[in-house]
Amino acid sequence: DDRPARIRKRHIHPWKGPMKLKNTIPAAILLLASACGGPGREEAARAVPVTVLTMIPVDISEEIMAPATLEGLDEALIRPAAGGRVEEVLVSEGDYVVKGTPLIRLSSDAQFIAASSAAQAGVTAASAAEQNASRSLSRMRSLHEAGAISAQELETAEAMYATARAGLQQAVAGASQAAGAADNSLITAPFDGTIGRIWVREGNMAGGGPALSITNGSTLRAEVLLPEQYIAMLAPGQEARINVISYGGEYFPGLVTAAARSVDPISGLVPVEVTFGNDDERLYPGMGGRVGISVRTSPDAMVVPDIALRRLSESVELALVVDGAAHFVPVRTGIVNRGMVEIVEGLAPGDMVIIEGQNRVSEGDAVSVRMESEAE
Repeated sequence: DDRPARIRKRHIHPWKGPMKLKNTIPAAILLLASACGGPGREEAARAVPVTVLTMIPVDISEEIMAPATLEGLDEALIRPAAGGRVEEVLVSEGDYVVKGTPLIRLSSDAQFIAASSAAQAGVTAASAAEQNASRSLSRMRSLHEAGAISAQELETAEAMYATARAGLQQAVAGASQAAGAADNSLITAPFDGTIGRIWVREGNMAGGGPALSITNGSTLRAEVLLPEQYIAMLAPGQEARINVISYGGEYFPGLVTAAARSVDPISGLVPVEVTFGNDDERLYPGMGGRVGISVRTSPDAMVVPDIALRRLSESVELALVVDGAAHFVPVRTGIVNRGMVEIVEGLAPGDMVIIEGQNRVSEGDAVSVRMESEAE
């Protein structure tokens, strides 16, 4: 072929035509297959990713919450029984002491000593007078029996003895009081506990005000005031807990130990006492928080997060995953506690509730389950 090479390259031989057509058949088949499979892939691409919660029965309780401050179950302000100068403070704030431990020593000045000595002297004198009156009465009775004295003289002797005896009893009481005043110069702990605030200092006069405070922190208490509507639902023995601010909202368990059967006339609220064990000594008097009391419990309930609910104008509904699609069902709610809601109608164990993405789907929309979990 003496034609130019560029012409020869562009020339297509007739026998190559069928081969070219044969080579194009697989491409057409692939194109047809792609067209047939397209809607499936597009449908999968349109599926809305959602997060679901698989329903299993759990317990949920209704809680009443109220602010409260912790107090020591055994707490006392120690006041001296008698005034005096503080000779020595034997403890420091925060010290743990046992019952009978000396806390403060007051000066035993001349006043205490003189009072005690005078009282003892009075007892001695009164005792001698009582003995003399007793012997005199015995003689007068013998003389009266012999007819030597009149009945009036005997009555006079009996009255003198009664007076002497009363004088002795009074002297003994005075001596006991004086001895007690002397003993009160040493103030001791009335029970095991931790020393709180100390108001007195060495050299100061201690009198009518408190000298120090002491608290037994092994058990703490809190008094809460709750709305009147709950009065019939409150009773000793109910579970409770306190959300302590100092520990970032950590909960500590407690127990209702007293619930009033009447409404406080001033506040219009119901006083309730809750106690908390403190074996690990992490709680301290004065800590604040919110106390929750469980007033009723629904066992084996269907429970969902509150954010899963779709609240309409006249109803509440949940979105479920049924056969890969979203399906909305009306529900009726019950107890609400810490962001969780009891569903009393509309759910059954095993239902897959959409808890994230429910607001992006409509009835029948295809969904893809991004995560499946179970209620804890």
